Amino acid sequence: MNIFKLFYDIAVSLVSRLHVYEERTGKYLSHFKHYVDDAEVILDVGCGVGAFSKALARQGGLVIALDIERRLLREIKNLYIEKVCADAHHLPFRDGSVNHVLSLTS
Repeated sequence: MNIFKLFYDIAVSLVSRLHVYEERTGKYLSHFKHYVDDAEVILDVGCGVGAFSKALARQGGLVIALDIERRLLREIKNLYIEKVCADAHHLPFRDGSVNHVLSLTS
């Protein structure tokens, strides 16, 4: 196994267990909420387990959760979140297909 992959897996596991992002989500969202209030489609790049995607989906509109790790995307269970497994360097979207792009924890 690649040492970087092992480190990444351990870090993701710890962050998931400690609920670090879930606890800080409201604080972070308060800083940019006014930018996304009227958005119809929001892309969350590097979403992980979707803490921010879930919070954004509660506000209405479509949220696209994008991450390179399919197993993390499987943990997102929300009808208003479209999950996409892809590399952030090669986004599989047409120009103008989303209103806002966020990458908070990538």
